[in-house]
Amino acid sequence: MKYSVMMMAAVSLFALETVAAETEISIYNQDLALIKKNQSVNLNQGVNEVVFDEVAQEFKPESAFVYGQGIRVLEQNYDYAGINYMTMLNANVGKVVKTVRQNPSTGANIYEKALLVAVDGATPVLKFDYGIETAFNGRVIFDEIPPELNSTPVLMAKVETMAAGDKNLNLAYLTGGFSWKANYVAKVNDEKTLSLLGRAAVTNNSGSGYENISVNLIAGEVNTVREYMARPMMKALSMSNRMVEGIEDSFAGAPMMEAPVSLDSYYVYKIPAKTSLKNGQMKMVSFLNAPKVDYKKENIISSSLYFNTGRSSYKDVHPIINYQFINEKNIGLGMPLPQGKISFYAYDDNGALQFIGENNIANTAEGQKVKVTIGKSFDIYADGAIEDIKSVNTSKYKLVAQQKCPTLATTYQYDVVYHVTNKGKHDADIVLKQPLNGKARIISESLKGQNGEGNSYEWRFELANGESQEIKVKVENVIEQTRCDLDE
Repeated sequence: MKYSVMMMAAVSLFALETVAAETEISIYNQDLALIKKNQSVNLNQGVNEVVFDEVAQEFKPESAFVYGQGIRVLEQNYDYAGINYMTMLNANVGKVVKTVRQNPSTGANIYEKALLVAVDGATPVLKFDYGIETAFNGRVIFDEIPPELNSTPVLMAKVETMAAGDKNLNLAYLTGGFSWKANYVAKVNDEKTLSLLGRAAVTNNSGSGYENISVNLIAGEVNTVREYMARPMMKALSMSNRMVEGIEDSFAGAPMMEAPVSLDSYYVYKIPAKTSLKNGQMKMVSFLNAPKVDYKKENIISSSLYFNTGRSSYKDVHPIINYQFINEKNIGLGMPLPQGKISFYAYDDNGALQFIGENNIANTAEGQKVKVTIGKSFDIYADGAIEDIKSVNTSKYKLVAQQKCPTLATTYQYDVVYHVTNKGKHDADIVLKQPLNGKARIISESLKGQNGEGNSYEWRFELANGESQEIKVKVENVIEQTRCDLDE
């Protein structure tokens, strides 16, 4: 950032001889950054006007504040009129400008001078020697750019100091155009462990470039009040399988971000060395390299059977494939994992690495379980059916005295059969989930199950390759119906 200063009584603005500004950018993963700059500035006693140019083009002026020891900030002004035909016209009202138009007979340019009296929309009102033109059919030419116009945003601050000399001046402000997101690559090593690489993709679409800066990445969801502006999207970053095969070796010697530090309810990841962030650039920085993480792979089948007055069934349902691991130190992790995309790769029977699916993970604290669904199993399928329904008991009652019609409560028992088949080459861990609607409960089962999440019941078992598993279950449910056709 460039700084300049002038005393309020002075006429000219002069540049300061200062050491390079120290710049630190904290980037949030939601199109937001906090930019902090520190600079030693020589101030005169009294009131000075300090000009900060080269602020980010998506600078949020209402967020900016200037501070420092031994100074008092009296006023801040933000100026970004930009340089274009309209702003140049308006800035030159009352001044003599050059004009050019073509001779209709010869096509030669005719150059003249005129007083720019006013601007009507985008049309100049010009006073020539022969009179005033309100519909001039030529062009206006400008000799120079007026000092009040800037091609980049400018922040001006009036600061007061009691003693002249070098002062440490700080500027902090929020800006859009910056973001970062975590990308994870999970490579399945064997049936028990996988390697997990985490990298931060940092993007700068702010319209400004930065050199030799310190960068922090803030993980967490920060609430902001903001207006949304469309900007050109950067091309998505993709990797071939060949790139993934050597990715761990390639990043083995690269600088790794240290473990994050806590910031209130968020975490701060610091890029280890000063770096550059060019406008329109995406920078990849590694923050996690866990070569041996214990995981569990499950094939989850969600039954669609519903226990009501009629039968239901499903056929050839393929389970979803779910990878799970706990974010703990004893399995190779144990650090906050920022939200992001995780892509899974595994070796086929010929030893070639292949992409097998991807999904997003949420912000994950230490100790939390990570569950990632990456697709559906090809070789495992399941059937289920309610084969018989019997009414075993009926009672009639009123729920409240004001109820006009009685409620009929009927207890039904359902004979249910599930079949799960594994035609793959490997054994598989199966989770069969059955939602229990209403007052439904399991009263007998051929394979011991357990209560699952919410109102579901589940059976967990290992299914050998080429084998099938049958589970027979008896379910009981009470169905209540209001019946006005019955006598009380």
